[in-house]
Amino acid sequence: MVTTDKGTEFEGPAGPPAGPSIVPRGVARLTLIAVTVAVFAETLRYSLPAFSNTSVGGALGFGLLAAAAAFLAPAIRALRGPRWLVVIGVGGLLLTRVVAQGTGPVLNLAVVGTAFGLLALPALYESSRGLSGVGFSIAATAGLAFDTSVRMLFGTWDGVWRDGIGPWAVCLVVVAVGIAALAREMSSPAVPFPGISWRDALGAAALGPFIALQVLVLSNPAFVASSGWLSLTTACYVVWAGHALALAFLASGLAVRAVPGGVGVLGGTLLGVCAGAVAGTYALDGKVVVIAVVPAQLLAAWLLAVACRAPLRLAGTGGPIWRVDLGAALGGLALVAILVPYTLNPEHPLPFPNNALSGIAGILLGLLAAIAAARGGPLPARAPQRALTALGACLLLLIPPFVFGRAAAVPASGAIADEVRVVSLNIDQAMHGGRLDPERIAALVEARDADVVTLQDVGRGATASGTADLGVWLSQRLGMTLVWGPAADSQYGNAILTSLPVKSTGTARVFNGDEVRGYVWARIGEGDRTIDVWTTRLAPGDDADDARAAEMSALVKAWSGAPRTIVTGDLGTAADAEEISVLTSAGLRRAPGTLAQGVTQNVFGTDDVVFGQTSVDDGGLIAVTAKVG
Repeated sequence: MVTTDKGTEFEGPAGPPAGPSIVPRGVARLTLIAVTVAVFAETLRYSLPAFSNTSVGGALGFGLLAAAAAFLAPAIRALRGPRWLVVIGVGGLLLTRVVAQGTGPVLNLAVVGTAFGLLALPALYESSRGLSGVGFSIAATAGLAFDTSVRMLFGTWDGVWRDGIGPWAVCLVVVAVGIAALAREMSSPAVPFPGISWRDALGAAALGPFIALQVLVLSNPAFVASSGWLSLTTACYVVWAGHALALAFLASGLAVRAVPGGVGVLGGTLLGVCAGAVAGTYALDGKVVVIAVVPAQLLAAWLLAVACRAPLRLAGTGGPIWRVDLGAALGGLALVAILVPYTLNPEHPLPFPNNALSGIAGILLGLLAAIAAARGGPLPARAPQRALTALGACLLLLIPPFVFGRAAAVPASGAIADEVRVVSLNIDQAMHGGRLDPERIAALVEARDADVVTLQDVGRGATASGTADLGVWLSQRLGMTLVWGPAADSQYGNAILTSLPVKSTGTARVFNGDEVRGYVWARIGEGDRTIDVWTTRLAPGDDADDARAAEMSALVKAWSGAPRTIVTGDLGTAADAEEISVLTSAGLRRAPGTLAQGVTQNVFGTDDVVFGQTSVDDGGLIAVTAKVG
């Protein structure tokens, strides 16, 4: 094992490591880090939707309450010793994962699970002392790569939300491996505490923004798919490429041993620019997302390796070890401060672009790496064979996305009939009763035997829906073609699903001064026998009539009076509100029977569309039959 203390500058005289080396070495210790990071990432994905379904104050309060748990680490260390810190943090996280599988990720469990996860951050540094920074980063990245691959078996709808043998099997296997690694760690001899300066301890904060970036962007296939305009399978391959490149780079030891602080700042700035450019309301989309995500994954893993090198050392003089606990707790607080406001932003806009939050995560990671950089490089000697081994292991992770891609449903195609059955619904991120449940949406649609389905508030990689790709999942579940239209950002918008041929499509965003809305349309049919279907989600609330009028005016202008058109959407207000006249004055008329009390969903059509049977259910779903003239 190559020591990581070479080249380190200590605040006092440094001697050789005291006491025995940490046991177990190798696989068990790396496995403990990988499993903990993977389970914590999934815990965050099911906790953020639970937080966002409360009030703004409630979400922030629950997030801060969970973050406060990490600051208990010094007290647990003092009262029960470092071993109990690891058992409570990591063991509690694994236990809540099993409970969540059985009961569902309810709000209280989300708070408890997040609290244990944040407490596990300082626990990981305790259990990994003596491991090189690169080893720590390899384990964390490998855990996220494994987690991303397994998610594809479930179409990104995490197993924690689902019943059945498959989700339970994955849960129990992952938790069992984690418990075995934890038990092996607890059986190893204790390691005396090194002296830790505050400068060293701050490096422990890097794991917080690192995981925040992974959940938001870097390990989020649905994000890459929706932002990059890629299929979900291709997007997963892109994420895999980022993980594989990062693991091979770290394992090879190609970086220089001494890392100047300025290099860390530069790396963090580049990472922040990449993340801020592609994640948020004013984000870029298209091929630039692929160009940004893959190198950003490498940068993030490398900066984590640099930053966490000092907190893991075995020797040195300075202050008490609990400084590392506080450093890791500050990282957890930063994670909450980034993810919770970002999740709330679509419905509760921030006073600044939410792109800043993803950018700050990258920049903060770079600053923490710069602080630790002068303490010595984190990388071992060059070992090309290790890079090849890492790449070989990563190839196994391609199996789930390959299986997912092969199992993708092929939408039926056929000529448009005399009558078209249209269903419109605001799915509210597919959350129902505190659970993410896209199967419920699919069942509602199937019961109406729809040819065209228009959906609003659809998440594709949004943290408010557990970063699941609801558009793709519903498309494959129903055997329909997906036409996607982003709104507030590329992870939040409107969708059209259809079993009929799609001839052309279009989408645009509307800036109303307060937040960003959007619409999407599709020309459905073949030859001259087509129908245009539009859908949108207007600004809600009694005080948003001007914003709704502006949004409808933008849609009407884009529509420009084309014949054989149906416009659907969640109007955000009663269908007979004064501002709705923007649509009716342009020549669109409301489908008969859709003006229901308390229902903001509605359907309009041009004069050459004859509406027939109409139904409106209590949940706001509207189903209409339309004959095209």
